[in-house]
Amino acid sequence: MIAPFDRTPAAAGADGATVHRSTVAVEVASGPHRTPARVRGEIDLDHVGALRRDLVAALDAAGTGLDLDLSAVTFCDSSGVHLLLALNTLAADADKTLVVTAVSRRVARVLEITEAERLLTFREPPPRRAGPDPAAHGATPPPSPERSSADPR
Repeated sequence: MIAPFDRTPAAAGADGATVHRSTVAVEVASGPHRTPARVRGEIDLDHVGALRRDLVAALDAAGTGLDLDLSAVTFCDSSGVHLLLALNTLAADADKTLVVTAVSRRVARVLEITEAERLLTFREPPPRRAGPDPAAHGATPPPSPERSSADPR
């Protein structure tokens, strides 16, 4: 089943720029135990209501739970995070599970920032934002504050 939802484009801005339509879609395939669902497009306040109805219906139809692929999601705001947490709660209340099977980097980042990733189950850990790791490059860590290289002890 494919369920597309279109957002009505906003009026042209003062500079005459055209705002293009955005679409979110969910594809759900029934399975005997788990139901896989793939979401693509933007998850935001304009789309979350219809997306929620489709994903809740997929969860209700699932035997043991819902496997959610978010690798094709190009944008996710707080309403999308709220949707994921609500689905997780609904699954638990129905003795089912919600498993996030894949996420885009943008979804991973918003889940990391909000710390919602701690509350969800992932098939594989979501990609993390790469930060500097001095030990990984053989660099010496800075001296501790209580003892510096100038300290004669």
